[in-house]
Amino acid sequence: MKKIRMGLMAIVALSGVGSAFAFSPKPNSVNYYARQVSGSSFRWTTTTPNPNTAACSPQLNDICQISTDTPPPAGEIPSGHTATNMVFKAL
Repeated sequence: MKKIRMGLMAIVALSGVGSAFAFSPKPNSVNYYARQVSGSSFRWTTTTPNPNTAACSPQLNDICQISTDTPPPAGEIPSGHTATNMVFKAL
């Protein structure tokens, strides 16, 4: 029984079954941070905010951070992300 199982595992390994999934491309998600520009407007940046100069603070209909594989438009939260009513503001 063990020889049969080992033989089947060897056949599977040699045939490459499963290798299609091992090398499938994955989207490269990037972290984007919302920085307040003025009033209630914000822009996205990939630079991690310095905790000595900015903090994630309350602001209606905004979000501090998202991860996505496409750059989001300035001042907009892309679909699939929900506002947390927070944004990075200068201290």
